[in-house]
Amino acid sequence: MIVPGRRARPGEARKSLRESEMSLIEPSNRTADLSALKIRREARPDRGRWILPAVATAIVVVLAAVLVWGKATGATFRAPEVSVTRVALVTPTQASTVLTASGYVVARSKAEISPKSVGRVAWLNLEEGQKVKKGELVARLESQELEAQRKQYAASREQALAELANARVERQRAGTLLKDQVGSQQAFDAADARVKSLEAQVASIEAQVRYVEELIRNAEIYSPIDGVVTVKKAFVGETVSPQGFGGAGSAGATFAVIVDLGSLEMEADINEQNLGRLSIGQPAEVALDAYPDRPYKARLRQIVPTADRQKGSVKVKIEILDRDARVLPEMSCRVVFLNPETKVDTEAKPKVMVPSASVVEVDGKKGVLLVKEGEALFRPLALGAAAGSQVEVASGVSGGEEIVAEATGANVKWRAEQKVRVKKD
Repeated sequence: MIVPGRRARPGEARKSLRESEMSLIEPSNRTADLSALKIRREARPDRGRWILPAVATAIVVVLAAVLVWGKATGATFRAPEVSVTRVALVTPTQASTVLTASGYVVARSKAEISPKSVGRVAWLNLEEGQKVKKGELVARLESQELEAQRKQYAASREQALAELANARVERQRAGTLLKDQVGSQQAFDAADARVKSLEAQVASIEAQVRYVEELIRNAEIYSPIDGVVTVKKAFVGETVSPQGFGGAGSAGATFAVIVDLGSLEMEADINEQNLGRLSIGQPAEVALDAYPDRPYKARLRQIVPTADRQKGSVKVKIEILDRDARVLPEMSCRVVFLNPETKVDTEAKPKVMVPSASVVEVDGKKGVLLVKEGEALFRPLALGAAAGSQVEVASGVSGGEEIVAEATGANVKWRAEQKVRVKKD
């Protein structure tokens, strides 16, 4: 340390200078050391930068594992496949049911309109739903060329007839000369041969004329029965043929179908083992699939006396007694053959029945699953008494509605709305 008023020694001066330098340097060094130990927040790692990628990677891994498991186990995430049935409307008479069968409405009297010759349709008076009478003109084919041929053959016939008349005169003259011993036998024979040749020519031309006239008559097509047009295949300008060659612009052989609606009846195939339960005149009920709530009185009209070897069945024909305008050809329907000895109350109302297997419970309510456009919609029901595999429905559905047939055994936890796939027959 240097004392004021006293001259410092060289060693003391140097020591003082070092102390002074240290006093200036130490504070800054201490600050640098402390700042090095301080935790820098801006240098801390950003957790968000690795959390999101990790989550996304985990999702991808899980999805891949699910797909692998699905392929290995055959699991599927498709909508469940179900069979469907219709809500049945059981009439009181069906309590005496002997046998049931399904079939179609057909006509006993039906005519398929087709031409007798090849031709192009020039005029057509046929529309689906149109009523026609027996013998009514319904179509006409083009016949201009045929008319031209007929005129040509007629002219040729007239010319041949004139030549034949002259030849006969010449033969008569030759015969007279031969009789008077003026002419020769050779001249008479030549005249006679000429007459016979012309007679054959006239006969051939007349045959051609008759053929062309027949074709002209065939160009006009008439209805063979009274009825209604149910099918129309041909149009003006199309070519029709008895053989129906089906080329471009061809309507084929049959270009229209006329049905006598008064002759409509039902046809059904019956297993030959059940024939012993049926008899001609047996009462029955027919219900159209389109109108299941409207049963028709019927009776067994005929048992066709032949069997289908492959099906093991026999065709039967059922007459519909109280048929109305709703009964149309080719409609699908069901028939119930009744016991003629059983008396039933025909005034009682029909009962709505559903299969017991179709009844499920959703959210504590019992009901069925209506199938509409690939979706099963739960419909709660007020159920009545059970009858075998069927259960009566007091309210909730009506006859003919489509429902899941075996909802109970489908191994599906049903919801109020469930996507489904309908099994194909």
